Amino acid sequence: MKKVYFVQVGFEFDGSVYLPYAVGTIIAYCRSLSGINEEYEFSDIIFRREKLQSALDKIKEPFAVGFSCSVWNMEYNKALARLIKERYPQCFIVFGGHSAVEENLGEDYIDCVMFGEGEETFAQLLYGLSAGDISEVNNISYKEGGTVVRTDSVYSKSIENYPSAYLTGVFDKILAENKDSDFLAVLETNRGCPYSCAYCDWCADKKTRFFPMEKVLSEIEWLSCNKIAYCFGADSNFGMFERDYDIALALVEAKKKTGYPEVFRPCYEKNSADRVFKICSTLNSVGMDKGATMAYQTLCDAALENIGRKNLTMEHFSSLMKKYNEAGIPTYSELILGLPGETKESFCRGICKLFENGQHNSVSVYHCEMLPNAELSHPETVEKFDIETIKVAFNHIHSAPEKDEEVQEYSYLVRSTSTMSREDWVYANLFSVCVQCFHSLGILRFMAIYLRSEKSISYFDFYTSLLEYILSRNGKLNSLWKRFKEKYEKSLDGDWNYYNEEFGDVTWFFEEGAFLEIVNEYDSYITELIPFLSQFDIGEKVFDELISYQRMMIRKPFDAEKEKEFSYDLYTYFNSILKGSQAELAEKRIRIRVSPKTVYNDLPTYAKETVWFGRRRGATIYNTGEIEINEEKSSND
Repeated sequence: MKKVYFVQVGFEFDGSVYLPYAVGTIIAYCRSLSGINEEYEFSDIIFRREKLQSALDKIKEPFAVGFSCSVWNMEYNKALARLIKERYPQCFIVFGGHSAVEENLGEDYIDCVMFGEGEETFAQLLYGLSAGDISEVNNISYKEGGTVVRTDSVYSKSIENYPSAYLTGVFDKILAENKDSDFLAVLETNRGCPYSCAYCDWCADKKTRFFPMEKVLSEIEWLSCNKIAYCFGADSNFGMFERDYDIALALVEAKKKTGYPEVFRPCYEKNSADRVFKICSTLNSVGMDKGATMAYQTLCDAALENIGRKNLTMEHFSSLMKKYNEAGIPTYSELILGLPGETKESFCRGICKLFENGQHNSVSVYHCEMLPNAELSHPETVEKFDIETIKVAFNHIHSAPEKDEEVQEYSYLVRSTSTMSREDWVYANLFSVCVQCFHSLGILRFMAIYLRSEKSISYFDFYTSLLEYILSRNGKLNSLWKRFKEKYEKSLDGDWNYYNEEFGDVTWFFEEGAFLEIVNEYDSYITELIPFLSQFDIGEKVFDELISYQRMMIRKPFDAEKEKEFSYDLYTYFNSILKGSQAELAEKRIRIRVSPKTVYNDLPTYAKETVWFGRRRGATIYNTGEIEINEEKSSND
C-alpha cells in the first residue's frame, strides 16, 4: 500500500485547535472511490504546529504528502516539505489551498500545485500517479522536463455526493488520541458566492452548490455528540437561503440536548435582512451567536467601485440597527483599512458614520491583506492603484506569543495606495484604535453620545479632538498611543500585538490592550481625560453625573454589586438613543444598582471572557439583565 499523508496545521487558541476539515474532506472523498482504497493508505494528518522534527518523524515511507496552505501555515509547510523531500526524495509533494500559487513550483521540493476545491482533483491525481501520467488531471500545475505545465480549470457542478469527513470516521483517530484536547470545528452547508469582492479569495465559483440537508443535520448531531464547543460556519453567505433557518434551528436543538456546540459563528449574508434577523434571534435565544454581522468593509464610494462591492444604504443599515437594538441582539460591523480609493479622511469619517447610524456596540477594523489568489493581488491591479505591499510577521492574535517560534509566518499587507500615503495610513490606524477603544469598547461611549445628542458635536469631531489631545499631551494615554505609533511607523517589523502578562499569556489587538490598561487603572485614566472633556461646556452637575454613569456602566475587573443615586435619568436617556429613538434627558432622581452576573477576581479571566470572547456581544458594558432601576421619591412626597 502506498502511504499518503496530509498536513493542515493551525495555531492553538487558549489550548483549542481546529480539526483539519479541508484535508478531511479530501480523505473522505478518496476513500469512497474504487481503486484508491486498494492501492493507497491514508496515514496520519499533521494538524498541530509541532516542532518540524517531530512532525517529520511521524511520516514513514510516504508515497505522497498533501499540504493545505493558508497564510498562517505557508512557511511551516515549506519547511516541512523541504525536510520530507530530503529524507524521501521520491515522495510526491502537493501544495493546495487558499495560499497555493503556481510560483510555489519554483521550490525544488514541491512537485505539484492544486487549485480550487480539492476532493475530485486529489482523487484524479492519485489515479494519474498510479498510471504514471498526470497530464489529464484538472486544476493543477506541475513540472515536466524543466517547464511548468498548467492543466484546464474545471470545477464540480455538484457536491451532493461528497461524503462527510465527520460521519465517515476521518477524525475518529484524532479524537481518540487527543482526549484532553478541546477541538474547534467547521460546518459547511454549501459552497459558492455570488459576489466578487476584489480582496477576497473565498470562493472559486460564483454558483452556490448545496450539501444535502440530511448530511448537514447528521454533521450537526456529530458535532454535538462529540462536544465541539465552537463551530465556525464556512458558508460565505449564511442566511441567503430559506433552509439556513432550518439549519439554525437544528443547531439550537442540538445545544439544548447536549450543551454543544456552545457557539456557532456564521458569516452572514448582507442582503437577506429579515431571514438573517430571524436566524440571529434564534441563535441568540440560547447564547450561540456572538452577534449579527453588519459588515461594510468601507463606506468610501470610490473604494467600493474599485473592489467590486455594493453595500446596504445607510437608511437600510440604520433601520436594521434599530431593529436589532430593540430586540436586544448584539451586532458588530467590520471595516478594512487600506482598500484602493480610500483616503485618510474617508476612512475616519466612515467609522464615525457607523456610529451616527446606530452602530455603538462593536466596530472592528482589519488591515487589507493581499491574499495570493485574490484579484487585488494581481500585478495589473497593484500597478493600477499604486499599491505598496509590505511583508510582515503574521499576527498571532489571541494566542500565546511565540517566544521560540521555529518557523515565522508572514502576511502581505497594504501599506499605502495612490489615495492613502504612508503617513495617512499610520494616522488612520491610530484613529481606528482610538474609536474602537473609547467608543466600541465603551470607555467614553456615553459621553460621546451625549455630546452628539445635546451639543451636535459629531463623533468624527469628538474623536479627532480626542486623538489630538492624546498625542499632544504627556501622560499615560500619550505613552500608550506613542507606542502604537512607533510600531505602525516601523511596520516592516510587523510587531502589531499588545502583550502584557498581567492579562494572561495572550496577545491582543492594540485597542484591546489599551482598553485593558485603562479599565485596570480606570480612575487615573479618567482623571487624565477630565481636562479634555471639560472643554465641551457641559453643566457641572450633568458633567459629574455623566462621568459617574460612564464609570458605573463599564464592566471592570473585580467589580462587585454597586449602586448609586443620580439626579438625571441617564439610563432611560441612553437606552432610548441606543435603540434608535429620540430622547430627552429628564431631571429625575433614580437609583441604579448593577449586579454583575460574574465577578472577575483575576485579570486574565476578565480579559479573556470580557474582551476576547465578549467584545462582539458588547460584554465590556453591563447589559440590561444586570441593571436595576428604582425611582427615588423626594422628601416632599
